[in-house]
Amino acid sequence: MSQFNLKIAFTQEQLGILYATGTNVIIAKPSDGRSPAVAWQVFRPMQSNTLSWKEEYGIYASNSDIRNGEILNQFTSTPIGIETGKQYILQSNGVITTAGGGFANAFMFSNQYSGKHYITAGLYQNAIINGNNSTGNAVSATPVLMQSNAIINPNMAIHIWLQSQVVSNSIVTNITSPVTELKFGGNVTDISVIYDAATGKFVPAKSSALKSSPDQPFNYIEPSL
Repeated sequence: MSQFNLKIAFTQEQLGILYATGTNVIIAKPSDGRSPAVAWQVFRPMQSNTLSWKEEYGIYASNSDIRNGEILNQFTSTPIGIETGKQYILQSNGVITTAGGGFANAFMFSNQYSGKHYITAGLYQNAIINGNNSTGNAVSATPVLMQSNAIINPNMAIHIWLQSQVVSNSIVTNITSPVTELKFGGNVTDISVIYDAATGKFVPAKSSALKSSPDQPFNYIEPSL
């Protein structure tokens, strides 16, 4: 399975400003065409940073509400590396089991948990940030009523922006700076970006590691306050 790598660079002057303002790097993934609702990875930047991951997922269930700042505490989850095209059933005892009847290239989640009228479910994914393992953080979150199903589609795109007072594995609906979307997948496994303080966006670095092509553009999304 391919490994994906994102390299992020800042100048020393930019780092000084980010540290003085308590600003961190936020990494998220869009979910089913919507703006990201989950801060997957949040970290204090260095001058040169590397985020690496594989397209391997687990599915989780949480009693957390989908509201800004809420931590997605998981009360149950599958192991990492589950397959698409299958159904994952949250049983009444809180255990997730596997069955047939799913959809190609997607995960089906069925909520048969009797402890609450609805739960929050989604995918989680591991990563390595600057050589340190970061495991179990959610990349998506959706409310699922009791006896209802959710179809969860994985997404290879990455959203990156800068913000303070956001932590990993949490809901973030109030985004305060421009978001840069980086489209991984296919032949695009490595992307290098630098921060452009004048625009608040991340732009392609002139690096041999940058393999994005004209049909894999950098997209910019305005803040969603």
